Amino acid sequence: MKALILLLLLLLGIASLPKLPTVRVVFSPLTRAAYMAASKHIIDIKPSVTFPLKKQHGRIIIPTAKGQRVFRDGWIEKERDEDARYTYRGYWPSLHWHLVEGYNYGEVYYQNVVTQGGQWIQLNDEHSLSPDTSQFVVTSGALDGLGAPLIQLYQLKNGAWRENWKIEPNTWQVEQLEWLTANTLLVKEKHWDKNFSKSWFTYARLIIQ
Repeated sequence: MKALILLLLLLLGIASLPKLPTVRVVFSPLTRAAYMAASKHIIDIKPSVTFPLKKQHGRIIIPTAKGQRVFRDGWIEKERDEDARYTYRGYWPSLHWHLVEGYNYGEVYYQNVVTQGGQWIQLNDEHSLSPDTSQFVVTSGALDGLGAPLIQLYQLKNGAWRENWKIEPNTWQVEQLEWLTANTLLVKEKHWDKNFSKSWFTYARLIIQ
């Protein structure tokens, strides 16, 4: 009887967990010629930007539906770092978000997206919006640099942005990743030999299903 009760509780617990979004991304290899032909049709989305806020006394204060989000020079979250600096990159009315870049030792170390609804997303690098602005990709890291290669896909669901897919390639890094359609991207993959003395490229089409 105890075993049956435990099984029922386990099943109820599993049933109560929210289902994670399932996104499948298919890689289709391309020849260099096919990649070059397709690259003539890439779409680069640059939303219009307004600048309703100004940095004052080393702070950027962003009002949201869930209260203020403050970025203060000399601090990273709740830890003091004298080299931390923030730059306000504006508000995108079509996406209802503010963009703030964080710097350390003169280099960008992450992008901060703060939505009007109060969501805060830290991105490792710059993002690229899909043509319908319902999703974006972020690429970061490199085999020959700091951090492992990573591609992340964020999608807008029920008014919130969620990371629904990612891949961490260990034999190549992204050289270029660009949108062709709302669900198709082109990727140029850079490979290295074991001594990082020689590199070469392969190409693929990514289809989001």
